[in-house]
Formats: sequence, C-alpha cells, structure tokens
Amino acid sequence: MSPKYKDYYSILGISKTATQAEVKSAFRKLALKYHPDKNKGNKVAESKFKEINEANNVLSAAQKRKMYDHLGSDWQDGQNFTPPRGGRQRGQSQQQYHSGFGNQGFEQSGDFSDFFKSIFGFDDINQGGQNQNFSSHYSPQGFGQDRMQSNLDMEAELDLSLEDLISGGQKILTFNYKNSCSVCSGQGQTRNGICSTCRGSGETIAEKRIQVKIPRGIRNNSKMRLKGQGKQEAGGRTGDLYIKIHLRNNPDFAVTGDDLETNIRVMPWDAALGADISVPTLNGYVKIKLPENSHTGKMMRISSQGLPKKDGTKGNLYARITIDIPSLLTQEQTELLKKLRDLK
Repeated sequence: MSPKYKDYYSILGISKTATQAEVKSAFRKLALKYHPDKNKGNKVAESKFKEINEANNVLSAAQKRKMYDHLGSDWQDGQNFTPPRGGRQRGQSQQQYHSGFGNQGFEQSGDFSDFFKSIFGFDDINQGGQNQNFSSHYSPQGFGQDRMQSNLDMEAELDLSLEDLISGGQKILTFNYKNSCSVCSGQGQTRNGICSTCRGSGETIAEKRIQVKIPRGIRNNSKMRLKGQGKQEAGGRTGDLYIKIHLRNNPDFAVTGDDLETNIRVMPWDAALGADISVPTLNGYVKIKLPENSHTGKMMRISSQGLPKKDGTKGNLYARITIDIPSLLTQEQTELLKKLRDLK
C-alpha cells in the first residue's frame, strides 16, 4: 500500500510561501511544546514531535523543499500516491539514487515516515537509522549549493587610535561570531530531538583572531575587505570578512578629513610680541614661530603633521591659538600688568 501524502506546511502551521525564518520559528515553538522531555509517556506528543521534526527537516533545506513542492502539485491532501518520476526506481541502488543529488544534505532518518523515505530514497535504511552512503555535511555541489549560498561573509569592528593611523603596522583583531552548529548541521535538531549543543537555534558562538594590516588612508567608518577570511563551508568554500573601522576620540586632536586640529594656549605677552612656541603633534612636539599681534582663534598650519593619505603624503596640523593668563601671577607680573592697563 502506498504511503499517504504528508502536508508538511500544515504540520508546522505555516503557509507555502513561508520564509526560512518562519519555518525555523514555527518548528522551534512546536518542538518545545511536544518535546518528549515535557511529555513523558505521552505517545500522541511523541508522534507529533516526530512529525514536526520530519517536516522541518524537509522545509528547512532548500533543495529538499524544492523537491517536495514539485511533488505536491500532483496530489491532494490525504490521497495515496506513487513516488514520482525522478525518484528512486525499482532496482536502482540507494547509492545510485543519491549520486544524482550530490549525496549530501540529509539528516539521520531512523524515525522518518514512509512518505519521507519514498520521496528521498530512504526505503532500505540500515537498522542504525543512518545511511552509510551519505554525509551530514554540505558540499559545493548538489544539495549543499543552496546552503552554501547563505551568508558566509562576516562583519567585525576594529578600534583604532590616531597613533595607529600614523604608525601603521598590524593590529590583532579578536571577535565572536555566530557559526552553524556542527552537531546538527545548522538544523537545530537531531534524530533525538532539539540539538543540545545549540539548543535548537542552529547556531553556536565561535571566536576568531586575525592579524590586520592597517592601510594608508584608512579613516573612521571605512570598511576593509579581507578575502577568504569569512565563514567556511564543509565543502571548503569561504566567505569574506568586512571590517568597519572605528576611530577612537582623542582629547587633544580633532580630525577634519586628512587634517588634524589642536588648541594651543599662549600668554598675552607672547601673543602680542611674538614667540617660539611648542605645538604637540602625533609624533611629539615641534617648534613654530608665533607672529606678533596674534589674536585668539588664529590658525597656525604645521605642514605634513596630519594623517597619512593613500598616495603616501600627509595632511596638515592646524593649531588654534587661545590667549590665556597664568594660573598664578607673581607680584612683579601683577605690577607690570597694572602698568599696561594704565597705559591703554
């Protein structure tokens, strides 16, 4: 007798247009509700749990879902059916059948229904519940192709100081990222139920540590692309790592494009008479000539003391003059300022 058609969408309570995220969400809610640990001795719940596990196994895998949807148009709910052309034919070995699909992407199937086995060729599964002729990992071919097209790229943020931009060199970047669970192959469940490693999420947290070379001309909010440093599929293909630069604030310098700005306090007599003053840069102090009659707000340009550019040159440093007075005046200074005031 032919197995009865199973409506996997109805089992999960979703529509045929449901997204992968909706499939995953529906499965997790039902799996928690009917999990054997919460329904010990309840045969109905146990049967329901197997059904939703099987439905999720098909609908959460793009290629299996595509095959199932293609078959679904040939039968109405509740009718018996015969496995379609293109399925496993009588006399065709299990290995021959799977070779046409890359022999990849199937879960263990000991608890799956005859309907599932008829579609996907698991009608003579070994007693242990696992087909010896397939792997649970995905490859760049066959069923793994759709899986591999998921986001293999990663993003991270690298904090840099102005001194890092000046000195260049390399920085160590360490960050955490979500990775597909290796125990359940990202499905969120195994043949025994919800995956205990990822707790049904299909993802685990991994750490990545990488050495990053700081290129010339890098600026705040710039993005760097490190090819081949993203996530890696079991088949060997890797994504890219995109690093967003975050430039830490510096209390002494403001950034304007390639240039830097800083504030310099000078004494009234130096501003009036002119003087040699020291200006801080990212490479230490430099001496500049402050011209006489300099007023508050005057900008002094120090060439090539800004940030490195892509062409190898540097921007400029601008020192903004602020006229100040000493915190403590000597008696002599006080008398001289009084005389100056009286001369106005």
